[in-house]
Amino acid sequence: MIFTLKDFLIGLLYVVWVALVTLKLSRIVSKKTNTYVARKFIHMAGGGVVAVTSPFLLSSPLVIILASYLMMAYLLVTRLRKPMSWFQEADNMGEVYFSFSFGTILLMSWILEGDFWQLGSKYLYVALLPLLFISFGDAVTGIVRNYVYGRRFKGFWGSVAMLALTIPLGYFLLSIPGLISALIATVVEAIPLIDDNLSVPFLSFAFLFVAVRFG
Repeated sequence: MIFTLKDFLIGLLYVVWVALVTLKLSRIVSKKTNTYVARKFIHMAGGGVVAVTSPFLLSSPLVIILASYLMMAYLLVTRLRKPMSWFQEADNMGEVYFSFSFGTILLMSWILEGDFWQLGSKYLYVALLPLLFISFGDAVTGIVRNYVYGRRFKGFWGSVAMLALTIPLGYFLLSIPGLISALIATVVEAIPLIDDNLSVPFLSFAFLFVAVRFG
């Protein structure tokens, strides 16, 4: 089934949780640390929690896809009207790209493999791993760099931290393809040509999908 009453109710809980993380908890984190760490906190506590729990609770990804695009629209509007200064920055639209990537990876997975939203399905992990990489891997990278270098900097130790998290995760869920995708995600995250909220999920997803489909 595409959508159920249970999906609707759980979707409301997710909306409330992400709103709490974005509007309240991240503000506290920002005051105790800085804007950059607050952004990474939202990645983990918002997107990461949803990515980990939603396959166990929802009958389809529809609620998450719709909520991701609504979140993207909301973040764009706040940028134009009154930016949330504790995590939004004038020269960085990462939070908008993050929401776009989250919903689009799930939508693409649904289009390409209609029954991917099944626990144990390799295609579920093809969709989830890129989201976990950008939610947790990129967040850990940023937090480590923040405290090692004291500034936003694509430094070596941040990449080491990302590898330490994503390689075991990738291998556990999808064996060698998962491990390779973790390497890809870490490399593209360190290259500042494209915002990593786009490059990490889409490139790792592309590799994983091809590897699983034709491997």
